[in-house]
Amino acid sequence: MEEQRVRAGAGPIPSAHLGFVDAVKGLGILAVIWGHMDYLWSTSSVWFSSFKLAVFFVVVGLLKARRYEARGQEESCGAVWGKRLYSLVIPYGVYSLLAILAHLAFAAVRHQGMLEALRGDVLLTVTLRGIATLWFLPTLLLAELLFAAIRPESRCRAVKLLLCILMPVLLWAVCWFYEGMDLPEGLLAQAGQNLFVVAAKSVSGCWFMLCGYYIYRHLDPKRLSRPLILAVLLAVNLGLSLLSPELDFNAFRLGRFGLVFYVNGVLGSVALLELLRYLEGRMSLRPLIWCGKNSMFLMATHLPWYIAPVLVAVGKRFYTAAAPDVKYFLVMLAEFAALMAIEFVMVRCKDRIKDAITGGGKEKAVSRAIQYLGSVK
Repeated sequence: MEEQRVRAGAGPIPSAHLGFVDAVKGLGILAVIWGHMDYLWSTSSVWFSSFKLAVFFVVVGLLKARRYEARGQEESCGAVWGKRLYSLVIPYGVYSLLAILAHLAFAAVRHQGMLEALRGDVLLTVTLRGIATLWFLPTLLLAELLFAAIRPESRCRAVKLLLCILMPVLLWAVCWFYEGMDLPEGLLAQAGQNLFVVAAKSVSGCWFMLCGYYIYRHLDPKRLSRPLILAVLLAVNLGLSLLSPELDFNAFRLGRFGLVFYVNGVLGSVALLELLRYLEGRMSLRPLIWCGKNSMFLMATHLPWYIAPVLVAVGKRFYTAAAPDVKYFLVMLAEFAALMAIEFVMVRCKDRIKDAITGGGKEKAVSRAIQYLGSVK
């Protein structure tokens, strides 16, 4: 009876807690922050770039596979929009407003043009390009809507195979063409360029979701959860990442080996998921799980609120490196620890404000919006 109720969509997804999923999201957001503080772009940041964003989309695909197994039905675009209105759309608006205010304050302190800063931030926000790291929220939403429109369970095996093969090839071709273009200047040209980049990243995100969905829906990645296999997979992931040190997914510049980025993103994401699944029963992953549950807040504050840039500037007063060395990494680790301490205090403050507004969990629209500000589900 319970199984029939769940498959009919009336009940929740089985409550088995996927701690390793939150942990891998935590690892992903820590890698993002590390890259924004590593101003010399060391080999560590090059490696992290191969999976730090792809893993979030692969995780969404994994969760959608579990949801389909539990309910036996796919989500429609309307259902995705209704769910993501509070978890992505409203947070995007709120965090964008806060980022604009932070940018204006920063511009005022440095005696820079506030009107120019405002105009640039509004253009980024309206075109969904996003201010700093906030690009991720509309990209994730559009990727999920595209995933729902594709309806992966309704496609035959040949179509699924074509989707997985052709999408990255076409995206790589588009990226190659885009990187070779002489882009015009002007407001409309910039708006068009922003929309193009958003669309390309959204389709890329959808492809990573499809891979995560098909892998965890039809295969058994748990067979990879052996130390030697995982070590080999991560070594291959590291080696492939070094082929594209100039990779910048946010700007949709994938380098000479753009196709490798897609394959390597799935490889690294699945390897890390299975590594953390393996470690979950052998050690505490609480710090990573905490970071994963608060990944949206960490993403939306560390760069748009100038926490990371200010700490890096302070660190440079003590030591400015020409090339990555031991002292460079020690200073960066100190900056990283200070940033995480600040973020921890801010998360605690945010949680207290949320509790005060929601009044112990009242299900009003504003309280639901605030409830989702701290995590990407």
